[in-house]
Amino acid sequence: MRRQILKAYVRIFLLKRYDRKRQLAHIAGYTVRYCEFGPFRYLFHEILVNHEYYFYVDNETPFIIDCGSNIGMSVLFFKLLYPGAHILAFEPGADAFTCLRYNTEANGLENVRLEQKAVSDMEGVIPFYVDQVHPGSLIMSTRRQGRHTGVLTVQSTILSKYVTRQVDFLKLDVEGAEDAVLEDLNRAGKLGHISQMAVEYHHHIDRNKDRLSRLLVLLENNGFGYQIAGSLSRPFEMRQFQDILIYAYQKRGLEMATL
Repeated sequence: MRRQILKAYVRIFLLKRYDRKRQLAHIAGYTVRYCEFGPFRYLFHEILVNHEYYFYVDNETPFIIDCGSNIGMSVLFFKLLYPGAHILAFEPGADAFTCLRYNTEANGLENVRLEQKAVSDMEGVIPFYVDQVHPGSLIMSTRRQGRHTGVLTVQSTILSKYVTRQVDFLKLDVEGAEDAVLEDLNRAGKLGHISQMAVEYHHHIDRNKDRLSRLLVLLENNGFGYQIAGSLSRPFEMRQFQDILIYAYQKRGLEMATL
């Protein structure tokens, strides 16, 4: 897979061989449609080069839930990693969802279910804050931020009702709603159904709230171990926004594997 990704990187970003008019690029045998080239490049590096959502499971057909799929680069990565994977993907943004659906259907991806919904802690219609200038922006959110220039409404759903069997991997990138989603899973007794997860935690998305410890305690109380990756710009500033990536795993499975 790494060789295929390297070839795609050279072709697209160094040789500039991609379809600007139709906003298409070819990656590892896939035809990928994007909304804007800048976010597409960011997702390529984050997901395909840096392998931010890599996970290992001794199972050729893992069940993966992808919350915040955007155009589906993560879905394509999971299918490169585990071609037989069954994937449930959520994306509320209309422009991003159009690309996600194209990238799934045009590439003939099997066992991928798409839901044009935001995951939160409630069912119904909720505000969805967007950047009106940049379709498919990576900062679209159900939480208002200073960079948002418009608001729409989208369908919202609770994730716990979709967790009806063991989930091998949960990817949660929902721009500030991660606390609500995990608390819903906890109330429903569904966190124990998840083996591994990658949670993008948006620290200080509200500059006046510090809640990271609550999320970590929630994980610890449900038997998870975790690793944390983050960066902080210098010089240090109080209440600075940070993207923090939390990799969590059920320790009981790890303990059994070492017996």
